[in-house]
Amino acid sequence: MSFSNENTAAHNLHTLIARVRSSAEGTIARSWSAVLGAEWGTIDFIRRHTEVVSLLQLTIQQLNALPERQRLRCERHVGAWWAAVIQPTVNWTDETRPAHSIIDDDKLDHLESTADLISGNLVGSSAAPRSTDLDQMHNTCNEWIDLLTSMGEGEISGPLRDQLISQLRHIIWLVENSELFGGARIADEASTVIGVLAQASASVVNMREESASRWKKAFITLVTACIVFNQASPILQQSITAGEQIVKEITSAVDRGR
Repeated sequence: MSFSNENTAAHNLHTLIARVRSSAEGTIARSWSAVLGAEWGTIDFIRRHTEVVSLLQLTIQQLNALPERQRLRCERHVGAWWAAVIQPTVNWTDETRPAHSIIDDDKLDHLESTADLISGNLVGSSAAPRSTDLDQMHNTCNEWIDLLTSMGEGEISGPLRDQLISQLRHIIWLVENSELFGGARIADEASTVIGVLAQASASVVNMREESASRWKKAFITLVTACIVFNQASPILQQSITAGEQIVKEITSAVDRGR
């Protein structure tokens, strides 16, 4: 298990922009296409570039967790990072606009410095996970999908079930593309799913005893996977205990819904 601190959204954003900027491709479009591994204009390309935008959004959001002087210093460069990702006034297929023009060295260096500040201040949280071992997360999401797929309309509403399955599949996709988008995006999406599952626990009705038991166990497992991934904790029992405590708070709601 890796204990690298360089796993923030800002670090991965910096890496992607730097790769595009140094690409030998002739246009911005082809450069992004090469870096993201998807053909320009396709749904796959749009999906992947949208994740780059999500990395930028997370970076901006996490600036608010920095001490004020650091935050203000970093925020001065947000516009340049946004322009590098979006290029709103430039034709991406223009042969006279090479990719190295999307951002200058100084602004790119400031992004990496910001990433280091976020890592130093927030390491061990979902903003700066300490681990790169994603096997448990991947397996847990698949287990959840199996559980939700097995539940009928009488136990959980179809739209809620489909929403959860979609979110879990997105986490799996992020895990499979972690070399591009990094751990912080995965941790952020997993935290969102945990929140939705906690709310769903209070709204499910007529849940069978077997399903309720699997639900509680799967919830603990997902919380454990998130804590271990964020903190690179070598002691699983602490994470399991934390998950169990959360489950205790929603158990009565689940039991009422059975």
